[in-house]
Amino acid sequence: MKELNDRLLEIKAQSRERERLLKMLDSAKEKKGILEEKKEELYRQLKKEELDVEKLEGMTLTNFINTLIGRKAEKLEKEKEELLAAKLKYDAVKDQLEDLIKEIKTLEKSIQGLGDLDFEYRNLIAKKGEMLKTIDFQVASRLDRITEEEAILIDRKKEIEEAIYAGEELLSALDRVGESLDNAKSWGTLDILGGGFFSTMAKHSHIDEARGEISRAQSLLSRFHRELADVGGQADIDIEIGSFLTFADYFFDGLFADLTVQSKINDAIQRVADTKMRVNTIIRNLKERLTVTEERIAELNRERLDIIEQA
Repeated sequence: MKELNDRLLEIKAQSRERERLLKMLDSAKEKKGILEEKKEELYRQLKKEELDVEKLEGMTLTNFINTLIGRKAEKLEKEKEELLAAKLKYDAVKDQLEDLIKEIKTLEKSIQGLGDLDFEYRNLIAKKGEMLKTIDFQVASRLDRITEEEAILIDRKKEIEEAIYAGEELLSALDRVGESLDNAKSWGTLDILGGGFFSTMAKHSHIDEARGEISRAQSLLSRFHRELADVGGQADIDIEIGSFLTFADYFFDGLFADLTVQSKINDAIQRVADTKMRVNTIIRNLKERLTVTEERIAELNRERLDIIEQA
């Protein structure tokens, strides 16, 4: 009976895992469509900015007049900043889309690997039904109740652990974003003080590095969202999640454009720090919930042993 119950427990956990993966797959496919549209839109914007720069660098009457009155360099610098911002946004969405496509393939493979759980479950239930006819019904009922609750708790424990892991990965990525932004800030300050060509190149190199780290962090932020959505039905965490999701909606809004403006890099650094603080708060709440869940699982195991020993 114990082996049969253990396998039923595994199948129920795997079935819930399959449902979770299917929801994640649907969500990922929906987001893929949104990102594909956004990528096309940003590509058109990028081409427009490239054309604006080409026009200013070309020989036209307007450019000649702007050169005479000393405004061409100013306009060209502004257009180049807008071009860089457009490229950063486009590359970020492109990277996100590539990560999402990989994730979709991984999810599909995981779902396929679970096999035909429904067929095995029906066979085991039929076998258990025959066995229960030969033992004490009350004992069987109490053991079933424990098994059901334990299955739910084990599933919840796994979801909480996955959310914690995703959050800690996000924190590491945000640390790298912060380091890149700090470097860009330092070189940008030198640039303002007259550091010349090399300081300008170094600043933009760190900006490009920050762009890659931000893109990675954005993908991990989306993953953290999905993992948190799985950890439902817990009021204390739900409140904090709601606050975090609202905050996350505007975290990346304008961030890429800010990277091209020295005065706004500090704002980006502060946004990273604020996000880390909120993620840390959620992780602490998740770890508290994990402890409560593990204690209840241990309590159920003790209760099961007592029933078996006294039967």
